Amino acid sequence: MADLKDITLRSLEGSDFVEVMEIVRALPQWFSETGIKHIEIDLKYQRGLVATKDDRIIGFFTFYVYEGQAQLAWIGVLPEFHRQGVGRLLLTALIENLKTDGIGLLKVNTLGDSVDYSPYEFTRAFYSSLGFRESQRIQQDNPDCPELLILAKDLSV
Repeated sequence: MADLKDITLRSLEGSDFVEVMEIVRALPQWFSETGIKHIEIDLKYQRGLVATKDDRIIGFFTFYVYEGQAQLAWIGVLPEFHRQGVGRLLLTALIENLKTDGIGLLKVNTLGDSVDYSPYEFTRAFYSSLGFRESQRIQQDNPDCPELLILAKDLSV
């Protein structure tokens, strides 16, 4: 069990690429081969944070801002640190930083619940526990994500 006092958050750096991609590849239930290719590109352009324990990256997220709204792009935590508060710690830091910067809305895209796939039940519950609410559902011709669920968190409250 991770002691959150032993975890440090810092900005994502270009030199973190290999360790972040190791996390991504350790999560095949969430990241398809197509998703992995997208992450490899997006990491070069998006900002983010990493969570470290004993100088090892154990979690990360990336995001971007467009038209004054933030979009959480990618998030991952090493499996051995799941359900220990690392993801919550990362997103809480993002939310506080966005609020400080005057950004009023944070969105995240995920797999909709019309698709019976248990790993994403936990994902949706995680976002719900942080105050994200359903914003939109989109049926897609995408085998990796046939139903896109867009969740949003109002940061102005």
